[in-house]
Amino acid sequence: MHYFHPLWIASESSLSQNAPNPFPPVSTQRLHASAEKMLEVIRQSQMLINKIVDSSNFSHDLMDAAQLSNQQKVDELIQSAGITIKVTTKFTPSGIHIELDNAEKSGECCKLQIALQW
Repeated sequence: MHYFHPLWIASESSLSQNAPNPFPPVSTQRLHASAEKMLEVIRQSQMLINKIVDSSNFSHDLMDAAQLSNQQKVDELIQSAGITIKVTTKFTPSGIHIELDNAEKSGECCKLQIALQW
């Protein structure tokens, strides 16, 4: 078991309204931009989940292709649900892991991982 200790511990006096904040001023611009980009990832994930829920043929074909280890067919099916952002899929005998990623460069925002069982 690992224990993590904070590098900075706030004392009662440092939490008072009069104490100076030791951190830089808060700017929410990047957080706001990330949240906006994440909305698109969520919209696309919802299209895919709705397709799985609403179409038993789609669900069957997706599961069948995965069980046959047909990565190309799995990717084609997911794209056919209207997904336009980068998708990475991995599947096992017990389910599928789908990662939706709309980052323009590696390490940027935003990714969403979906794990579904079958």
